[in-house]
Amino acid sequence: MNFSDKTLETKRFKMPVLWFWTYKVGKNKILDAINVWYRHIDTAQYYENEKEVWQAIRASWIDRKEFFVTTKLITEWYENTLKWVDKSLQEFWYDYFDLILIHWPLWDDINIYKALETAYKQWKCRAIGLSNFNKDLFLEIYENCEIKPVVNQIETHVMWQQWKMHEFLEKYDCIHESRSPLWQWNFWLFENETLIKIAQKYGKTVAQIMLRFFIQNNVVVIPRTSHIERMKENSEVFDFILDEEDIIEIKKLDKKISYGNRPESMRKEQNY
Repeated sequence: MNFSDKTLETKRFKMPVLWFWTYKVGKNKILDAINVWYRHIDTAQYYENEKEVWQAIRASWIDRKEFFVTTKLITEWYENTLKWVDKSLQEFWYDYFDLILIHWPLWDDINIYKALETAYKQWKCRAIGLSNFNKDLFLEIYENCEIKPVVNQIETHVMWQQWKMHEFLEKYDCIHESRSPLWQWNFWLFENETLIKIAQKYGKTVAQIMLRFFIQNNVVVIPRTSHIERMKENSEVFDFILDEEDIIEIKKLDKKISYGNRPESMRKEQNY
């Protein structure tokens, strides 16, 4: 994989390294993020805001081609998944998605993924992939599909850095995308002495250090905030580079702790 400026590129796919996560975020806050800088937006059927993402893009008066939008589906069966893809497109004003992921592993994942392959062939999206899939479940898709997944979005943060899974995904030319890179619901992490010391060294915040740490190690990050000041802060991570000694210190903080233990399949020892 090649990291260059604000993108990450594999042999098959190229995508931005910093996103805006829209979970429980509405149109006005999404528009705030766009006005700050963000052109890379993560939504999902479960979030019930695909329409609001489109409305924010329209309200920004910025060309749609400037944006990279991901949505995620939780469906069952091949035909049903095709219908839900169309439902998402209807919410998104019959546009296209840059990336569609299976949001969570279910019992019929192969047929669900085959439906995404059909959507891809019908030009309803530019790429397809997975979210919250462990190694076994990933391989089940990989070995039974025609169009290989380009992304696996999984819980990844300083407390659970997922380096074995990262190496595994690189082997299959699949991008590791970090869900919850700032460990959103555990704010005591921002009081960690090691992270504070490193942040002071670079004149940055702890959040910026954590985001830069993953970006610099070829992991795509999708932080979430509803505060415009934090949106600006999270976007300002491209004007410094962490020294190798600091990267080593941050890697020592990995405790393999999940904040939500979901899905349970990701807790298998092989994913550590």
